[in-house]
Amino acid sequence: MVHTDPRTDGRAPGADEVVAIAEVSDLPPNRLASILVSLGESITDEDDLVNLLDRVTEVAHEVIDGADCTGVTIDFGGRTYTASYTDGRTLRVDHEQYAAGEGPCLHASRTRETVLVDLDEATDRWPAFTEAARAEGICSFLAAPLFVADRTLGALNLYGRARAAFDEVDADVLELLTSTVSRAIGEFARFKSARDAADALQRALETRAPIEQAKGMLMALHRIDAQQAFEVLRKQSQTTNTRLRDVAADLVEKLSATDGSGAGEAVS
Repeated sequence: MVHTDPRTDGRAPGADEVVAIAEVSDLPPNRLASILVSLGESITDEDDLVNLLDRVTEVAHEVIDGADCTGVTIDFGGRTYTASYTDGRTLRVDHEQYAAGEGPCLHASRTRETVLVDLDEATDRWPAFTEAARAEGICSFLAAPLFVADRTLGALNLYGRARAAFDEVDADVLELLTSTVSRAIGEFARFKSARDAADALQRALETRAPIEQAKGMLMALHRIDAQQAFEVLRKQSQTTNTRLRDVAADLVEKLSATDGSGAGEAVS
């Protein structure tokens, strides 16, 4: 089935919508509002965008029951690829959709409709794709579009192994997440052509290894979580006016050459 999203113009969710959805979900209004604020932070470069996509993937996976696999499809500028994902199964199912040219996440992206279907309905609508999903044990699909008024960006996709893993409330929550993230992506892409924005994001994804490695080192050394480690790197990037990936690569090089005791000097 298609779940109708009232925000067809890509506008921001209002406070009344947040409260109404929180009342029928398991999320307290203050927590849901806090999540939306964190996902709506401004993006200064493609590294921030990569981090945002990772965060929304993690949040959707955590707050929506039945989401065994979660990922973000980028679908603009002549590029279609998975930018963030929770596990290998997500990536494999996404790639089967791209190869087939059809499936719930592509439908959500290209029609701006939220898709909520089980395996039987998906088989009727997208037979070229669903055999691969069945082989991965996926029985339920929920995908919500990422878009702003003048640009379609992609979709946030959830896969469930249980039948009827998702419901209308899950779709409402997912739409709140995607509308918030869409605005942030739209701001990033506003002054770029679609191709340039998509290429910049793909380059950031391809060169993210030093960032992930640096985050892991900071987490181990300072006993902080992944988000806190990223904030340390981002602060250093802003303070020194140095690209985030360069800050991360420098940190990895310095810590790899020592016993780790120089972490405070490497990033201060």
